Amino acid sequence: MKKFSRPARTLTAASLAAVLGLSMGACGNGGSESAGDGNLRFSWWGSDPRHEATQEIIDIYESNNEGVTVAGEFSDFSGYWDKLATTTAGRDAPDVITMDEKYIMEYAGRGALTDLTELENLDLSKFPEAALDLGRYEDGVYGLSTGQNAYSVMVNADLFAEAGVEIPDDSTWTWDDYYELSATISENLGEVAGTDYGALDGDLRIWLRQNGEKLYSEDEPGTVGYSQESLLSWFEHLLHVRDTGGGVSAAQFTEAAAGTFEAENFPTKKTAMGWYWSNQLGALRAATGDDIRILRVPSPSGNAEDNGMYYKASMYWSVSSQSDDQAAAADFVNFLANDPAAAEKMLVDRGVPANPDMAAAIEPKLDESQQTVVSFLEEIEPEVSDSPKPSPIGAGTVQETIVRYVGEVLFDNLTPEEATEQLTAEIEGMISAA
Repeated sequence: MKKFSRPARTLTAASLAAVLGLSMGACGNGGSESAGDGNLRFSWWGSDPRHEATQEIIDIYESNNEGVTVAGEFSDFSGYWDKLATTTAGRDAPDVITMDEKYIMEYAGRGALTDLTELENLDLSKFPEAALDLGRYEDGVYGLSTGQNAYSVMVNADLFAEAGVEIPDDSTWTWDDYYELSATISENLGEVAGTDYGALDGDLRIWLRQNGEKLYSEDEPGTVGYSQESLLSWFEHLLHVRDTGGGVSAAQFTEAAAGTFEAENFPTKKTAMGWYWSNQLGALRAATGDDIRILRVPSPSGNAEDNGMYYKASMYWSVSSQSDDQAAAADFVNFLANDPAAAEKMLVDRGVPANPDMAAAIEPKLDESQQTVVSFLEEIEPEVSDSPKPSPIGAGTVQETIVRYVGEVLFDNLTPEEATEQLTAEIEGMISAA
């Protein structure tokens, strides 16, 4: 029996808290707009097309602001957070930081970010309160939503056609339809599996929401918001996908989890279906060169209103409380959030802009893939329920923890019952100790 290893080196919740705690007393949550030399560092993660577009945005900003330089720092998602935790601990964090909902409360709560409402040259007036609330911690806003997206099933229409199967009606398909379709594709195509696993915290959130539950309790801080039965059923669902539902092997799952976006199973056409955020449609089409479609997730009932989908802030713009030029950092964030020149370069890669003026500005510039994302988000709006609050302090590494336990189950090192008990205890240990 093969032993599962962690897909990538990640800081544990305890070590993340420890390194961030080192900077807490010195930096605080304040918004002092200190004047530095105008030299900024800006960090982000993502695919090659995102890196190229972001560098073009930086070039535009520098050309319009003589004497200001913005040094870009980027990497893949997992390596990004290790580096950010380390630089924050060493009081060398980037001035402008791209944040994710998994980490924003962690960094804000430990004093590593500046309250954006205190930065005079950052205009937040165009952002709806609902968008600002997604980056709110206590009385401040520590992350400005770049845009919204939704977790979805991506399908490779070319592989579907090769397998001789039709793309399902995603407004009515069920989990049983998903299993049967995936198994048929796998059987018909041989080396191409029907689906990759939906095995991240986003997938688990949706599964729990379909059961009327949440990943984290909003009434009892430090506890999970789900029943043991619901988590157990999710692990059993993943085993069903592995054994009879046309899923990739356990080894393929762990190898993909350890690699880059471009090397994952769906972008390399090892599967006909994969689980991704809606804003990744363009990158997936670029990676595969194929006709990629975006679908709602299956529901237990066949009613789209029961599928548990929700809108999420794709990511956030944040300013480090360690920055020695917060005025310049705020001005750069203002450019990213409120300037059409920046919006027209980003388009919907970081989600459909939360600023409605920017959403209107990019509309004429959208290609077919980007317009598809916008139309998809508009189409599902009547079915989408309230968005979950950002992950609590201590939850920064929960996604990696979930992936680890999924691997243990897929390799049969743990039963679903054992994984349910141990994962729950580990998550509660992370968020209760924060």
